[in-house]
Amino acid sequence: MATEHFDVLIAGAGLSGIGVACHLTKKCPDKSFAILEARDAIGGTWDLFRYPGIRSDSDMFTLGYRFKPWTSDKGIADGGDIRQYIRDAATENKVDEKIRFKHKVKNADWNSREKLWTVTSDVDGETRTYTAKYLVGCTGYYDYD
Repeated sequence: MATEHFDVLIAGAGLSGIGVACHLTKKCPDKSFAILEARDAIGGTWDLFRYPGIRSDSDMFTLGYRFKPWTSDKGIADGGDIRQYIRDAATENKVDEKIRFKHKVKNADWNSREKLWTVTSDVDGETRTYTAKYLVGCTGYYDYD
């Protein structure tokens, strides 16, 4: 498979990764980007952990996005509500279309001469290669295997 090039690669489709992607869409609409997500869903921590009673330990009025204020009366939100908030932000800003699911980043190498990142990911046992001018790591580095 051929190497794909983007201006920006974002590792992780959780709260931070989706936030970065939304800001890129609004402030740098001419920049190409993709989000590499190891799992098969948006939400990061809030999708991964679903045990009873999971909730934020910070208020969502502060933790949430400035471009999408938290409107619930519950400042300390349940995990499911946060997960839906992240999904809604991704859909509203059309960044959900930029996510490459099941792309577990395996390696990222910086080439100083070319000023370029080369990123490899594993997709169901197949290696995919990407290059980008910028790499943003928005992942908790969980081992999902």
